[in-house]
Amino acid sequence: MTISITCPEDRLDRENLFRFLYDIWIRECGRELPGTDHAREQIQDPMDDWANHFIAVDGQGQIVGCVRANTLSNGIPESGLSAGMGFDTLGTLFGPERVAFISHLAISPAHRGGTVISLILAALFTHLFDTRISVAASNCRLGLVTLYHRIGMRPYLPNFERNSRIQVPLIGCINDLDYLERIRSPLHMLLPPGCNDEGWAAGLLSEHFPMFTAPEFTTTSNRNLWAQLAHSSPARETDSPEKLFRGLSQETLENILPRLPKIRLAPNETVQPNQTDEAAMGLLVSGALGLGVGSESDPHFIYVIRPGESFGELITLARVRSSSVIIALEESEVVLFPAHLFDRLGRNDPETALRIYKNLLAILARRTAAVNASLAGHLCRQGTEGKRIRRPARHAAASIQAASGRTESYHFDTLADQDGELERLTRQAKIAEALEFKILRGIGLTSGDRILDMGSGPGITSMLLARHFPDSRITGVEPEPRLRVLALAAAEKQGLDRCTFLDGTAESIPLPDGCMDFSYARLLFQHIPDPMAALGEMTRVTRSGGIVCIMDVDDGTIFIHPRVPEWEGIDRRVAQAQAAFGGDRHVGRKLLGYFTDTGLAQVQVDVVPVTTQMLGPDTFYEIVFGFKGQHLQRAGDWDAGARQA
Repeated sequence: MTISITCPEDRLDRENLFRFLYDIWIRECGRELPGTDHAREQIQDPMDDWANHFIAVDGQGQIVGCVRANTLSNGIPESGLSAGMGFDTLGTLFGPERVAFISHLAISPAHRGGTVISLILAALFTHLFDTRISVAASNCRLGLVTLYHRIGMRPYLPNFERNSRIQVPLIGCINDLDYLERIRSPLHMLLPPGCNDEGWAAGLLSEHFPMFTAPEFTTTSNRNLWAQLAHSSPARETDSPEKLFRGLSQETLENILPRLPKIRLAPNETVQPNQTDEAAMGLLVSGALGLGVGSESDPHFIYVIRPGESFGELITLARVRSSSVIIALEESEVVLFPAHLFDRLGRNDPETALRIYKNLLAILARRTAAVNASLAGHLCRQGTEGKRIRRPARHAAASIQAASGRTESYHFDTLADQDGELERLTRQAKIAEALEFKILRGIGLTSGDRILDMGSGPGITSMLLARHFPDSRITGVEPEPRLRVLALAAAEKQGLDRCTFLDGTAESIPLPDGCMDFSYARLLFQHIPDPMAALGEMTRVTRSGGIVCIMDVDDGTIFIHPRVPEWEGIDRRVAQAQAAFGGDRHVGRKLLGYFTDTGLAQVQVDVVPVTTQMLGPDTFYEIVFGFKGQHLQRAGDWDAGARQA
């Protein structure tokens, strides 16, 4: 089949390109990129307006691959990306007209591993050579690092997160002929005659980016590396005897490793997100990786990957979607394998390939045994201590997954009727105002106290606190941008300059230690996945002798008379739906334990009954039951039976 490389000539060509990108990133990979337009089924961001696009077209005129290049002299990418890629420094060192940014590399599934990628990159780099570019940078997913590494690009800055995925900044010295020849990059054959900067650009990068090094394994480190990967780590003599390169000679290892990229990982970087099929198999050289299940923000770790062990092998070898998450537990170094490494080894050195396969099976068998032992231990503890096992969500809501990286059961921006929700929040806060503030005064809240309103939403409770306690300053902390905007506008309209609202979460409150007298979380803890972390943060920002107060619910205390049999099943479904999003409809009974485990003193629990006589049946229903329907709808568990109940 004939493949031709061209550039978009008109609006129709560009629209076809943007639709191709949508098919690859949204339909196939399920990843939301900047510029995604679901209505038009296209991906187009502002950088497309000043980019050079290269597209591969088959004999039928269908796009089968693409890539784009942006020169910094024509524009600067958005601030987050620019900071992660160090574009300000690169522009100063080389001049913005000599720095290019490569992105949007995509190949159709039927043409991966073939000639399309070679033809596209050849056209791209020929353009870069012709336009006298000195360096080209790209923010790479782990699965593409080996590809870019083979053509001569190297790490130079720490990894950063973008679109909820780890990004590896790589940079290539376009005219470094000596280096390109040494690593046998195909680009050295494309360089125009006499085009050789003799390492000038690489030297400049080394001076300003300490992480910029040739990603080759040096002779001096080979013996220690061989001992670490083939036997046991010198630093950890008790490590697992199962190593991927166990039984291989140092000479064999030296033949395999030099052309593979070695990447550094910072603590808490997500190497492999759950529910992904992006292949990035590698080998841990140093540090530790945690293999976990459940939420990416708070996974339950079931195994620790040690140096010499592999990771990401199930996606690469079995071509399955992973439901686990891999996170760097400490500063680590990993070697990344290309997807076809084992195929190549099998053809060129069957004996070595067989040894590595056997070692891989031993690693996986030991890991499976460790997982089973961990599960058995949790089952035993659950039976004797009443502790529940963390598990992956039983429901999956696309709106929640797309809304944010946070794992909480309340996301205002995913609700269908946001105006109605604002009205509900307002009524909910004001209906029991007299009762609530009587209790707060009884607990010890006085005018003049510095008050934290955690999860402040649109600021309703903060402004009620300001009116009831006129000498107090109230600081609201809320992660939802629209709710903060509404809160600030309402406070300004009411002249309540004592109310301020900050961007933050319960697990990371943007305030110094001991700055609050009274920290209050109202109907928040039912929504957050890590109540102990949240309570620890509230305790941290509260002064010694201050008060931490949580008001929340427990659905186990809801009594309906006369009895409604249909509701019992709905009640269980609501609890499951909220748990799937990281919440807990039975958090009330657990608050005493959370406070005690945090080490707080003089812990007091008050149970406050609310009845239809106090609120009236309609208002009571709206406050107690109205939000449950929204949980079921977001979980995809909303049916005629639920509506009828």
